Amino acid sequence: GCDSLAQTQRTRLQHRRARINQQINKEMRMRTGAENLFRATRNHKVKETVALELSYVNSNLQLLKEELEELNSCMEVYQNDSDSVSVPMIPLGLKETKELDWASPLKAVIKDHYNEEEDSYKEELKALVDLRQAMRAPSRNKAGLELLTEYYSQLHFLDNRFFSPSNNLGLFFHWYDSLTGVPSHQQALAFEKGSVLFNIGALHTQIAARQDRTTLQGVDCAIEAFQKAS
Repeated sequence: GCDSLAQTQRTRLQHRRARINQQINKEMRMRTGAENLFRATRNHKVKETVALELSYVNSNLQLLKEELEELNSCMEVYQNDSDSVSVPMIPLGLKETKELDWASPLKAVIKDHYNEEEDSYKEELKALVDLRQAMRAPSRNKAGLELLTEYYSQLHFLDNRFFSPSNNLGLFFHWYDSLTGVPSHQQALAFEKGSVLFNIGALHTQIAARQDRTTLQGVDCAIEAFQKAS
C-alpha cells in the first residue's frame, strides 16, 4: 500500500511539496531568530539590518507559500485518466511528516517500566518503524487506506501501553500543514493520531477525484469516497 516517491506523478508532486515544506520550516526558524534579535537589541544599526533581513525572509516565505498553493491547485494528477470531459473534483493533499524513530524510546520503556529485555521485541519495533515510514507515501487505493488505518490502530495500542501523564517518551511528532506548509510539532500522541486521521480523509478525497464519473458506478464510488472523507 506504499508508493515509492518516484513511482507516480502524484508521489512526485508529494515529494515537491515535502521539499517546499522543509524550506518554509527553515525560513520560519530564520524569521523567529530575526524577530527575537530585533526585540532584544537596542542598537539602531542592528535593528535596521535585522529589519531588512526580516523583509527578505517574509518575501521568501510568501513566494514559497504561493508555490505550494500552486502545487495544491494541480488537480490534474488526481483526476481520472479518461478522455471524457468532466468537471474536476477538488481533492486534499496529504500532510507531510518527518521520519520518526519509535524504537529507541520504546526500548527504554520496555526495559525500565516492564522489566523485559528490549531485544526480545526487536522485530516488532522494526515493523512499527517500517510501518510509519511506509504510511508517509500511501498508494491512492484501498491498500493505501489500509496502510494508514493499520498505523492508526497501532497508535491506539501504543497509547494504552506506553503513554501516560507520568511517562514522557521524549518524542516529538513533526507534521506540516497540508495547505500552507507551516510546520508544527507536539509531544502529544493525539497530534500524531489526528494527522493520520486527516490523511485518511484526504486520501478518500483523492480516490473520489480519480473515479470515472461518466459512468454510474464511477459516480457511486466517488460519492461513497467523499462521504467517507467527511
